[in-house]
Amino acid sequence: METETLRYGVVGCAGMGTTHAAAVEGTADATLVACADVDEEIAREFATARDVAWYRDPVEMVVDANLDAVSVCTPNGTHADIVTALAETGVDILCEKPLDITPERVDRMTEACEREGVVLAGIFNRRTLGGPRLTREAVADGRLGDVVLADVQVKWHRAASYYEGWHGSTDLDGGILLTQALHGIDLLQWIVGDVERIAADLETCHHDVEAPDTAVASVVFENGARGQITASTAVYPQRPITVQVHGTEGTIEWRQGDEGLEAFETVDGPVDADTTAYDFELGPEIEGQVRDFVRALLEGREPMVPPAEARKALDIVFAAQESVERGEWVDVDLEAVRGGR
Repeated sequence: METETLRYGVVGCAGMGTTHAAAVEGTADATLVACADVDEEIAREFATARDVAWYRDPVEMVVDANLDAVSVCTPNGTHADIVTALAETGVDILCEKPLDITPERVDRMTEACEREGVVLAGIFNRRTLGGPRLTREAVADGRLGDVVLADVQVKWHRAASYYEGWHGSTDLDGGILLTQALHGIDLLQWIVGDVERIAADLETCHHDVEAPDTAVASVVFENGARGQITASTAVYPQRPITVQVHGTEGTIEWRQGDEGLEAFETVDGPVDADTTAYDFELGPEIEGQVRDFVRALLEGREPMVPPAEARKALDIVFAAQESVERGEWVDVDLEAVRGGR
């Protein structure tokens, strides 16, 4: 990069767009200069609050404001179209999770970025937290022995008002696994390793929406461990994301929001671990990922969640959806997810 400070824009000015904007404003090597949203009123309000230029067309924003990088924070099912169009401008892109909601759309956007030589990165901000990072290290170091069981629980509550917009639709949201549970699924595979096959059940148990609000799935990891994914937005009260890893020589349980681990014990006894020592060095959550993305662009290195990493949890979800359609176990690989194509 010729400049030391990147000119940054945000596409999608509601919800996560405001979070990304705050993260950019807290990043020394980037300056927020523009925003774009299809809703002119939302774009104007966002821009006025931050003294930046506003646009309705993200491509016009990038070209007119001469941007180096953007965050895409629009509804799930719009990501591929927006990212593909932006790639042609040469701007580097940090895309909110999920990259998109079908394998074909994800392929299209990643191939466009590769073709145009632009950097594409995904968001999985729970990877910045000390608890999951410590758990991943403990598994990799063999402190738990051979992993036998590993589970993630995402038991959340969403009121009916949450689903009054695009949430809950099949074409923009995609359902519980793609919107709410994807962070937990990513942590599970990031900590334990690649998932080899999955058998899933998806259901709309409570809300009046098109997409499923509840999911239960059994998984088999490539390393031989077994596990469960349990997720819902239909329960009350909401519980924190919980990851449990049980091995032949130890167990770790982490709950998001806890300062420490719910449990960390090995055959040598309880382990008193300071999880904050494992926090991502550039900061927690979205702030840390935006800073890493900016640093990666300036240093010419890969960001912490490149497309291949952002795709891993999605492949598990796509296989889960295929499992529901076929009523059987499905291998988690691209050939199976795309129906053998």
